[in-house]
Amino acid sequence: MGQTAGVAGFLRYLTLLNAGVWLGAAVFMFVVALTIFTAPEMNAVVAVGEGEHQKYLKGLAGQLFFQRFYLLQFVCAGVASLLLFLEWKLGKQEFPKWRFGLLVLLSALVLAGGLWLRPKLENLFQQKYAAHSAVEVTMDAGKAAAEHDKWHRVSEGGYGGVVLLLLAYFAVNCRQPGKPRAVRKPKAKMEFRLWPFR
Repeated sequence: MGQTAGVAGFLRYLTLLNAGVWLGAAVFMFVVALTIFTAPEMNAVVAVGEGEHQKYLKGLAGQLFFQRFYLLQFVCAGVASLLLFLEWKLGKQEFPKWRFGLLVLLSALVLAGGLWLRPKLENLFQQKYAAHSAVEVTMDAGKAAAEHDKWHRVSEGGYGGVVLLLLAYFAVNCRQPGKPRAVRKPKAKMEFRLWPFR
């Protein structure tokens, strides 16, 4: 019992550490990174070119930032899944339905954002600034800009949802561990004899 409690406690610590890193990175991206690329001070940093070309360079910097961030989110989601499974199996606790549901929802949003929405936004961004990039033009720059702005708002809304879900996930993980699994008693063997006497 003591060794199982020690393993469960260690896994719980790792779960909280992972959730804290994930939540901290998400809040940083939501509060700092989303505002820094539109700040006027960024124009002094990206002093190459003017007007549209400068916006293009700031957008490229933002894309690189978000590529790395989505990689971190994928790792955090994978580690959270592994730790949840290990805590359930090795910690001998009931299946954590709430945490599992939150983790599935979070992972789905992160995967949709990183594997579908981010590449879509990158493509629309390249079309929006086709005059400044070496991509083949497949759509009008004005239409691409309107589409990019629309999907960028969707991305920001989804990202706000991810931050709120991460807050809930962190809060659920901070609660006391669940109840231990009920141990089933082995069924008593019944003997049947064909002959009443032996």
